[in-house]
Parts: sequence; structure tokens; C-alpha cells
Amino acid sequence: MSTDGPISTTKGEEAELIVTFFTNTRPSNTPSTTTSPNQDTFKTQSLACGPTFSSLLVSQVAPASLILTSHQTLAPGIFQSVYNITSPFPNPAKFRQHASIAAFEALHALEIVFDLILTGEGVSSALRPVRLAVFDMDSTLINEEVIDELARSIGITHAVSGITARAMNGEIEFEQSLRERLALLKGAKADVWEDLKRTVTIAAGARELVQYLRDRGVITVVVSGGFAPMAEWLKQQLGLDHAFANHLLISPPNETCPYPHLSGGLDPDYPIVVPEYKRHVLESLAQDHSIPLSETFVVGDGSNDLLMLGAAGLGVAWRAKERVQIEAPQRLNGRTLSDLIYLFGHIPEGNDV
Repeated sequence: MSTDGPISTTKGEEAELIVTFFTNTRPSNTPSTTTSPNQDTFKTQSLACGPTFSSLLVSQVAPASLILTSHQTLAPGIFQSVYNITSPFPNPAKFRQHASIAAFEALHALEIVFDLILTGEGVSSALRPVRLAVFDMDSTLINEEVIDELARSIGITHAVSGITARAMNGEIEFEQSLRERLALLKGAKADVWEDLKRTVTIAAGARELVQYLRDRGVITVVVSGGFAPMAEWLKQQLGLDHAFANHLLISPPNETCPYPHLSGGLDPDYPIVVPEYKRHVLESLAQDHSIPLSETFVVGDGSNDLLMLGAAGLGVAWRAKERVQIEAPQRLNGRTLSDLIYLFGHIPEGNDV
């Protein structure tokens, strides 16, 4: 959902504003049946997130027509409120940047995710409608930045990781940074990916989140500014429907490198996965499957994810870089990607709340 301006609607339309509260002290193993030692703290926070937060929201942030209809605990330290609201709708991407919201988060040691769902015929409020989910790969579905791992394998970690950090924080253009890093990797063995597949680790909660979405019939996609061999491997590991990433040119053996090796360049027969292309993948897949963008979900961590995060119905920056934390529609800094399941109103079976 774009962060620019209010949501365009027809006068008299209705919507639900879904507000999910994640405490910074919630258990790291949620969903869980384990009793938390912080139950009293959670009860206090839940009360604050209900009536107290509602008063704040109505008086300082949103229109007075906003009415709290439910407030529940989804898991220890995770709460959700649902509000009815009539148009014109404020843009929820602007809410968390409001000074009073930031102060509330700091006071109660939590993070808040806002989501707006248009209601009407055929739309159930029980679970958020989502039919297409698009994920970044590096530092999102996996814990590492693949290009940095590749650099480490050939002993040029410092030079490459410095460029990566600047690119992910938006200090230099992504395509420029990609080409600079690839030039440094020239000569690496073409089969280096097999070694990386043994060292790269899938992020906590990624399998659970993807399985939850697949069980709901959601199309799942990884689109990465990294490299096709790793994206295809991850697609197979998680059972994703599509994978998009950069394709590298391979040079044949020569006197300097007597083995097939990376040329240091990109294959011109494939598009470069820059921020605009990531957004294009989201929009084109949605169009191909007749899915409104309001029913799309995007997760990423870098500045090259901001465009697709902003275009999605619900875009969440996950443990993101500093600039992205500020500019993304929504953000969450959890310990497991399975936390994101709660944004859809889902309470896992057997969860002790």
C-alpha cells in the first residue's frame, strides 16, 4: 500500500483497520503452548493496547468515525484490535510515523503494524485476504547476504560487504553496487553455489510462514537482487511457486582461470533485478492471476525492496536496514518470520493465550 496520501475510495465505503501489537518481550518460540513468565506484563500491555490506544488513535491520528469492534490476544505478547471505519480512509502507512504512535510504542515496549482492509460483499473479516505473497531472499528468507558469503569463500569479504551494506541502506544505487561487487568476484569457480548451499541457512519461521500461505492457496514468490542458482535452490527448499533473480555470465577455462568461472558480469539476456523490476514482478503476477494489489503481501529488508513494499496491499519490512525501517509502509523486528502469520488474524491450534 503506497505511503503517499490517503486511500482513494468511494464515499460511504467501509473498511476494517487491523492493528497488531507485538511486544518486545514476547517469547521467541511463538506460536507456543509454553506459559510465559511475563503474563502480568502481557495483561498490562493488552489493556494499554485496547482502550488506551483507541483513545489515542481517535483523538490524534485517525478520524472520529473509527470504532473499536474487537480486541484479542493472539499469543503471549501479541495482541490485535479491529476497528470499523468509513471513508475517506487515512493511509495506515502514515500511522506509525506519527509522533504519538512512536511515543506509545516506546512507552509500552512494542511494535505496531497497521493494515486496512476494504469490506464488502464476498470479503470475510475473519482472515486478511491475501492471494499473492512476494519475498526478498537475502537477510529475509535466508539469514545471509549471498554475495557476501560468495566473497568470503574467495577471501575478499571486506571489500564486498562494505558495498553491500551501503546498497541495502540506500546510500548508493543498487545496480551500481551490484556491478561493482560482481567485478570483484571475477574468477570465482562457477560451481561455487554448491558450497554456498551447504552454508546458507533458512531464516527462523520461514518454512512455517510459507507453509501457512501455501495451505491458504496463496501464490508464493521469491524475487532477489541476488543470484538465480540460490533463488532456485530456495524455491525448492520452501516449495515456492516462482523465483526471480540475477543471472551471471560464466566464462570458460583460460590460462588465468583453468576452470569455468564467473566472468564478473551479468547475463544481458535476463533483466537485472533492480527495485523497479521487483515491483514489476509483483504487479505483473497480480495482473496475470487477476489478483488486486490489495490482496498481495510483500516482505523484504533492503532499500531495493521499498518500491514493492509500497505497492503491496500489506508490505512489511522485516528486521530491515535503518533507512527502510523509516520509509517502509510497515515494519517488524521479530525473531521468527512466523510472527507475520498473526497479521492475518490467525491463531494456531493449541496456542495458549
